[in-house]
Amino acid sequence: MPINQYSVLKGTPLSGSISKDSRPHYLIELSAGSVSWQIAVNVESDTGSGSSAEVLYALDEDWTPPDAAALAALPMGATSLAGKDANPAIDYLRSRTPANQPLITRAAMTDLPLPGKTAAQNLQNAVIQYLNQAIADKDGTIYAFGALYTSGNGIHDIHMNQGNPANDHASDNGIWQDGLLVFSMPNAPAGASQWTAIFIAFQEQVWSTDNSGNVTS
Repeated sequence: MPINQYSVLKGTPLSGSISKDSRPHYLIELSAGSVSWQIAVNVESDTGSGSSAEVLYALDEDWTPPDAAALAALPMGATSLAGKDANPAIDYLRSRTPANQPLITRAAMTDLPLPGKTAAQNLQNAVIQYLNQAIADKDGTIYAFGALYTSGNGIHDIHMNQGNPANDHASDNGIWQDGLLVFSMPNAPAGASQWTAIFIAFQEQVWSTDNSGNVTS
């Protein structure tokens, strides 16, 4: 069964803070018109039942959207993408860049070390850095792809949402419903990228799925 209300949230960044729960997320506050929204981003690995990091991430500071015009044309606020199988919906395995290359690959992802290990805060620091840059840009905008909160104005599951094994979040599997965090900074200095993207996945997810997003052998 797909994730809840797969959507893209577009808004003007305001601030950010780390959550206080046992599975910390970085909470980004943004506005869309007169409405306040929240984005919850996984920024910390957990051992789970093992001893290795669970989170994978990739930072693309010179990202080219598959269809930048489609993103720019989106209204502020949440836009449902449920059931769509093309841009602007995101699929780590099926989306293609304008140059017809994979949007992201498993090989491009980096392990996020466990808390207390060297560089364990790399992802959190990157989110803060890009958020601050977007806030400083008078036209800075954030696009967050994921699942809408079941209660309140917010979005989470900002990560790969397919390839989960049968005993771990397989009920969330689906295609064209992956999470992605995108920062748009139209007034970036000459020579600097106007787009930055953060991709997040989990170690246990398999990068080969069927048309339901389930693991293929």
